[in-house]
Amino acid sequence: MPSPDSLNCAVVQPESRALDHCRRMVCKSLPNWLLVVACALAMTWATPAQAQLQDLFRITGGSFANHEEYHKVDLPPGKELVLANIVGPGKITYFYYTDDSHLNSDGAGFMYPGLVLEVFWDNAADPSIRVPLWNFFGAFGRKTIDYSSLPMQINHYCYMSYLPMPFSTRARFVLVNDGDKEYSQSVAYGIDYEKDVAFAAEKSRLHAAWNRSNPTDGMHRLLEVSGKGQYIGNFLQVNTKYKGWWGEGDTIFYVDGKKLTHTPGTEDEYGSCWGFGHTYSYAYSGYIQMDEGKNRMYRWYLANPVRFQKSLKVEIQNQRAQNGQQVPSHDDYTSVAFWYQEGAHAAPKLLPYAERVAPSRSPAYPRSK
Repeated sequence: MPSPDSLNCAVVQPESRALDHCRRMVCKSLPNWLLVVACALAMTWATPAQAQLQDLFRITGGSFANHEEYHKVDLPPGKELVLANIVGPGKITYFYYTDDSHLNSDGAGFMYPGLVLEVFWDNAADPSIRVPLWNFFGAFGRKTIDYSSLPMQINHYCYMSYLPMPFSTRARFVLVNDGDKEYSQSVAYGIDYEKDVAFAAEKSRLHAAWNRSNPTDGMHRLLEVSGKGQYIGNFLQVNTKYKGWWGEGDTIFYVDGKKLTHTPGTEDEYGSCWGFGHTYSYAYSGYIQMDEGKNRMYRWYLANPVRFQKSLKVEIQNQRAQNGQQVPSHDDYTSVAFWYQEGAHAAPKLLPYAERVAPSRSPAYPRSK
């Protein structure tokens, strides 16, 4: 084994505060083999959240700005409302939305599903984000569930995104009512952003796509895109009538045409193993709904983004465990996928409103013996 001094020189870098702390606190008291383990554990202390905190002292050429509104919104079917039209260059750092629909039954009622969030980058004719509003924040089926992850949170009807969204000339947030009722609620929303000329040359743009398979044919597509970028995560809602273990499906990436099986089972992909024993909400992954036949989860690839140079397709198998076998299922899957890509590209078209809100067509299955 190397001496503690030589290990320090080889491993501890001046900019690594966690490792430096490890060196100062434990090097004189631990055997060499324990020192290696301790320093390895110290590297895990520097989480992305901590790294952001450690970076807070940095002074940039930017200035803070905010767009905030609180008022009544009356939005008939087929109409749209521009939430914000922000001139760049800059970067969105925070976006939240809430309404008072949980307090009364006026208008369209709680979490009206006819609202669609569209976000246009620069002077693009088509939105790069086109997602039903509440689904964008990870709420499905008119049921909100509080959770806390690094880039997204829901806390007591406050729907929040911290995903960074750079733009060069313009960022336009639009609320569209493509449903069958008028949306009439008291609304509050806010967008924090940085104004900085440095973002004039930044090419990366946030994209988001929604998809529902009702029912699946044994596979559900989360994303299929051409170009250069990185996939950073998703929300997934699974409705099933199966009484046994429904989550045998693998997640599969096709990175620049190469097939990669990422995880051997749905629970592994969403931060658990050997089934979902309970609900949880963590920085990178969460399983936040375990109702009868209804399952809601999220996964973020923040430390391990799925980078691609030409194309990416992401699919998840819909399989169940039955009589000791993995059997294809036909459940109801809804997802929202998030990725960054060079340039602003049009998000996929949404299913018609009636299909988006249609009852689950997941069939009943025989019980496993």
